[in-house]
Amino acid sequence: MTRRNIFSPGLAHSVFNYSPRPHSDMKEPMNRIYEHPLTVAASEIDSLKHVNNEVYLKWLVEAAVAHSESLGYTIETFLAGGAAFVVRRHEIDYLLPAYLDEELVVQTWLETMETVRSVRCYQIIRKKDGKTLLQGKTLWVYIDLKTGRPKPIPQEMIQNYSQFLKSSDT
Repeated sequence: MTRRNIFSPGLAHSVFNYSPRPHSDMKEPMNRIYEHPLTVAASEIDSLKHVNNEVYLKWLVEAAVAHSESLGYTIETFLAGGAAFVVRRHEIDYLLPAYLDEELVVQTWLETMETVRSVRCYQIIRKKDGKTLLQGKTLWVYIDLKTGRPKPIPQEMIQNYSQFLKSSDT
């Protein structure tokens, strides 16, 4: 069996419908955003005196989990239902550094929610000046926890998340 590399340019473009564009063109539904505030801790600073790249990824996942929990989808809910979202791919653009004690907001919303997968967008904003430090996307796949295979997302879940879907006119 031949396995395709999910990071090959052709597949990456098809997974995210990606076309390079300036960051200012990344549009988000302003009233359909979940916001996750945080303050940069000393343990998140690397030897270059700014937030380590791995930390940004951790913040994105934390924001996604917090958003799901705010809608009533805790890890216990997923485990009890025998299915959960797992990450298939991350795409991150680091635009500006963050520093110790800065107050930030991770904004997240859904770009798509299809039969078995969802694309979630992120933006990290520095509160004091409103600058965007990061933009990113994650491809989440809903899987059966016993088989590890993709499984249709329940309609009720799609409806609950739909208020955070990007509208077609943005």
